[in-house]
Amino acid sequence: MASVVVGKMVIMPLIGVFSTWFLQKYYIDIPDEIDSTVFLVMMIVFICPTANNVMVMVELSGSGSKEGMARLIGWQYFVSPVVLSFVLAAVVHIATALDKNNNL
Repeated sequence: MASVVVGKMVIMPLIGVFSTWFLQKYYIDIPDEIDSTVFLVMMIVFICPTANNVMVMVELSGSGSKEGMARLIGWQYFVSPVVLSFVLAAVVHIATALDKNNNL
């Protein structure tokens, strides 16, 4: 369970930062006025905990893993205040640094 939480709360943000940097560097040409905002939004998608609608989908599927999914979501929300504080600060800093004027 801890490995899933670490994967979602640490590894996924790293993947989001790398993919945003890669897209900015090689594929996306965003106007200067909105570039740091767009990069921030692109990375925020990766840093959020698993949504509660996943629990609803598990319930509707009739699967017996409702308790496990609920426990997983609970652990993600338990560590979110600490982990998200650091990850969000890093993402905001990186989004600002990805501004074309700074060009990482």
